[in-house]
Amino acid sequence: MDPFIKELDEAIGKLCECEHKINQKAHDYGCGVLLHMSDIHMIEAIGNYPDSNITEIAGHLGFSKGTVSKFTKKLEKGGFIRRYQYKDNRKETFFSLTELGRKAYEGHYAFHETKSAHTHREYQKYSPEQRALILDFIRMYTDYLKDYI
Repeated sequence: MDPFIKELDEAIGKLCECEHKINQKAHDYGCGVLLHMSDIHMIEAIGNYPDSNITEIAGHLGFSKGTVSKFTKKLEKGGFIRRYQYKDNRKETFFSLTELGRKAYEGHYAFHETKSAHTHREYQKYSPEQRALILDFIRMYTDYLKDYI
């Protein structure tokens, strides 16, 4: 095997492993409660699409309605979201963030800002052409890896 390809594969493997570990770890997004990635992304979807029902949230996240139902029950019990129905539509249940959910939602964005700040500073050292090349390569490699899923 070409030594460069071997080194590249190892570096990408380490990158993916680090990202996986970050995503598996529960984080406190400023609300005093540890949340896993799936929890905070459900909170994010409800924050981004307020007054959505289970079907709409499932569509935004690419989850099944059963999965959304499970997570919304958990998040409601934890005080992050509230469920409600409109007087003229008792058939559907809608969701919105509570104050605690809003704190987690905003903290999630702050987490990504902090996490991305270092990368952004490093990225600025490259020319626009080099940055485009980096993105092209990452997109190509991602498409390649999808064949193995």
